[in-house]
Amino acid sequence: MSGTQAGFSLIEALLAMALGLLVLAGSSQVFVSVYQSWQLQGAAQQLQGDARLALKRIAQDIRMAGMFGCLRLLPEDFPDATADAEFARPVIVRGDSLSLIVAELPGHAGAAQWTLLTDCHRQAQVRKGRVVAPAGQMALPISRLEYRLLGAELRQVRAGSSQTLLDHVQALKVVWGDEQRIDLQLDLYEPQWKITQRHTLSVALRNPMALP
Repeated sequence: MSGTQAGFSLIEALLAMALGLLVLAGSSQVFVSVYQSWQLQGAAQQLQGDARLALKRIAQDIRMAGMFGCLRLLPEDFPDATADAEFARPVIVRGDSLSLIVAELPGHAGAAQWTLLTDCHRQAQVRKGRVVAPAGQMALPISRLEYRLLGAELRQVRAGSSQTLLDHVQALKVVWGDEQRIDLQLDLYEPQWKITQRHTLSVALRNPMALP
């Protein structure tokens, strides 16, 4: 009794392998594409998050500019005429930088340019440097800080110290808006993925002041 042996021929096996390799190559391309898209989206979200934090910090300082203690400061409250001139311009906009005079946050132990001593009722005086409050008064440390670009870094300069807030910044634009507001524009880029983003924010001043 005779019979035939069933199976794949060499050509069929090679054809099956070739088809399998094509499918695998296609799947690999899809995986690489999806992975790159995920990385690109992550880089874009990172830029957005960094810009949001930086603009939020600047906005907080803008809203606090020109707000000093409980009493309205008068010329006689400034023993130093230089301090009087500085406080007269709590906000300076230069197009590519922003300068603000603000009170230090509670607990800030660093250097301060001035200290406001006040009892919040009748007495107020601005002294140079950091001063300890006498009995019955409170001490409010105050400094002028500036936001500006140094190369591709957005830096905050305060009382002689400087810190980087944001890297890979292409441009910073600061202009006066209408009705006591400041308009900010921040252009960022991501060098690896060649992403560029523009972020804008308008911040209203809490303390009305004369526009320059």
